[in-house]
Amino acid sequence: MIMKQTINDKTIKELEEIFKNLGFQKFRAKQVFRQIHVNKINDFSKMTDLSKDMRKKLDQILYFPKIKILKEFKSNLDKTKKYLFELDDGNIIEAVFMEYDNRNTICISSQVGCKMGCNFCASTKNGLERSLLASEIIEEIYLLERENSDINNIVVMGIGEPLDNFSNIEKFIKIITDDNGRNLSHRAITISTVGLVDKIYKLADLGYDINLAVSLHYAFDKKRMEYMPSAKKYKIKDIVKACDYYFEKTKRRISYEYVVIDGVNNLKEDIDKLEKLFKGKNIHINLIPLNPIEEFKYSKTKSNVMDQFQKKLSTRGLNATIRRSMGSDIDASCGQLRNNYAR
Repeated sequence: MIMKQTINDKTIKELEEIFKNLGFQKFRAKQVFRQIHVNKINDFSKMTDLSKDMRKKLDQILYFPKIKILKEFKSNLDKTKKYLFELDDGNIIEAVFMEYDNRNTICISSQVGCKMGCNFCASTKNGLERSLLASEIIEEIYLLERENSDINNIVVMGIGEPLDNFSNIEKFIKIITDDNGRNLSHRAITISTVGLVDKIYKLADLGYDINLAVSLHYAFDKKRMEYMPSAKKYKIKDIVKACDYYFEKTKRRISYEYVVIDGVNNLKEDIDKLEKLFKGKNIHINLIPLNPIEEFKYSKTKSNVMDQFQKKLSTRGLNATIRRSMGSDIDASCGQLRNNYAR
């Protein structure tokens, strides 16, 4: 029995080798690559510029991962759409399509579940099922584009820890930015991480000038360890050092994500510490109001609390802004749609 391989995560060189072994002309590889990544075709029968015999042979050894839309949620406040997707094996992930200022941004998942264990995040409550393949991540993007329109930016900030799925993230970036295909700019991609220090160095050394967003959320290791289990392994000073290295290598400004929990991480001591950590650095602090989940006792952060905290940080010379909330009427935090569906 032939074990089929995915096709949409293959580079042109990999396709050329496959085509060579099948006795096909070399130029056909680039032709098929463009069909997949420019025309976003995910069905050999629709590649009508190939002979029927060629399509049949390809279909025998290669396949496209199938992702099905389970539910679509449309915001009444803006043009945001949230999706529940079902993978080939029945697992469920989330994705978001956001349109504003004539630009389209998508937020995609990199894993089914998450093992990081942050106690304010719904995505991690049922643990990690598995990582997404590069082919599934790519199909997730093209499905969103087929359903809507071409995107300008990709944010890998949905379900999962992207750097815990490093090899598939690396492959997805390589494919999606190939100038023979989708040709998306590296700078149009943002990878989010809780701060896996070794992987931040590894990402920097790839030479891709993609954007890095670090889920910091707390200025002190002691507080961070209480709410984020990964902090027991990765200390803040080591994360900042790795991010400084990333900036030196890529010249891309680091964004530090900071979910504001009133009375917990917006105190004067937190402001003093953040100033000490970041004063004089070319960084951005992205303030996010807490979206409550059942398993976390704190309430949604009020807008006046967000404004006050932002002003205090700005007074200290720190570049801090409040994230604009998109599609807030659909559901609260990432992972809740999936959890609610599972229930």
